[in-house]
Amino acid sequence: MNRKRTTVALGLVLSAGLVTGCSGGAGPEAKPGGGETAKATESASASAAPKSPVYQGKPVPGLAAKPAWSAEEGNCASKAYEPDTGRLDVCTVGDAVIVTDSNDRQSDVSTFTARLLDAKSGELRKKFEFTVPKQDGSSPPTFARAQVAEWRDGSPALLVRNRVDTPASGLKKATTQTVLTMYAPSGEKLGSSSFDGDTHMITPVRYGYLEEAGLSQGSTFTPIGDGEPQTSETTHIDLERRVGSGTGYFSQEDISFQPSARWITAKDVVTGRKAWSTKDLAPPAAIAKLVTADKATTARLMPFQGDKVLLGWSSYGDSEEVMTLVDVKSGRRLAEGPAIETNGTIEDDGLAISPDGKTAVVQYGEGAVAWNTETGKELWRQAEDEVTIRPNALPGNGVLYAYLDGTGAALDARDKKLLTSGIEEMPQFTTNGYATVRTAEGIFVFATQPL
Repeated sequence: MNRKRTTVALGLVLSAGLVTGCSGGAGPEAKPGGGETAKATESASASAAPKSPVYQGKPVPGLAAKPAWSAEEGNCASKAYEPDTGRLDVCTVGDAVIVTDSNDRQSDVSTFTARLLDAKSGELRKKFEFTVPKQDGSSPPTFARAQVAEWRDGSPALLVRNRVDTPASGLKKATTQTVLTMYAPSGEKLGSSSFDGDTHMITPVRYGYLEEAGLSQGSTFTPIGDGEPQTSETTHIDLERRVGSGTGYFSQEDISFQPSARWITAKDVVTGRKAWSTKDLAPPAAIAKLVTADKATTARLMPFQGDKVLLGWSSYGDSEEVMTLVDVKSGRRLAEGPAIETNGTIEDDGLAISPDGKTAVVQYGEGAVAWNTETGKELWRQAEDEVTIRPNALPGNGVLYAYLDGTGAALDARDKKLLTSGIEEMPQFTTNGYATVRTAEGIFVFATQPL
């Protein structure tokens, strides 16, 4: 991998077929591989006010009756970690809204635009515009895309991928580079890197690292911006169990038959060093009393928020599990939660966390449970005769947004009382109290309000 660093703005270079868009001022100059000098620019100032489509959907509990602002019909972004980037349905990033669009301008070119908008006012924070050549065929290569990601500390971030083609000139061959740049929701650049070729237009990026995970021969983690690539023996299977920010930690099972147990060991993803093991930790009292000379414990590690993770404990072979909240780096218990019934599958798993991290609703098998992650107190539990509640969002306005057997619904977060069901487009929430709702007419942004 021939990697080149950059600290200038997005779009280090441009060719006749790829241009970054308008700005209040010209960006720094850089020379492409072909030897030509070009200028790359970005927009950080507001442009003409967008159109204002009228919201025609039904009121959503917990949202204001009227939108604070709206944007004309367009797409949003994909997820940086998912290889399949065809779904452009992620509309929020931190306290901002991301709107993307692709338009045909001429017979031989098209334009991709991404706008980062202030969630409260709708004002433009930063605009990216790329003019790219059209391609023959039904599946043209992608020259630019915007994706929602996280930075190394777990904070929300926007990833912009840009393929730069430099035509042949004189004795110089034609070249292709991929530029990956990450931005904070404010529009501030966090880091940028360029790579030879176009292979990293779809490579997963997670927590500020480009991840090349091998099936059996290990992985490479390349930071976007400063830092050198790091290699690891972890495989893509290990990474599926990864928790924590940065490169994170993964869990490795240790099966025992004397006594019967399934302990887990948390290891650093890059170094493979052991951080802690449940074999060395004391299980919750309800589980400890079930331990015998022949039967010990089982545990599993699940994501929560930042470097706090959920560690579920059970007696070996039992379906009842006691949740605990732990520090992923040390295994130190932060809180002990309620018991849940698990079914051994993950298809309908769900987790929603309040903005302050103090309340969580989990669904890990036989029903949803809400609890206080500071005190461990159970707030409510799904009844056996109720449809499956799969939590989606808990934005702090007193409403739990969830799916009831696949149907969007709003429930009172305090007691799971049903407020409404049949929500066609589930709101997506920003970190500063706003929500986006997409319809055929456009993207509408509402202020959240308490029940």
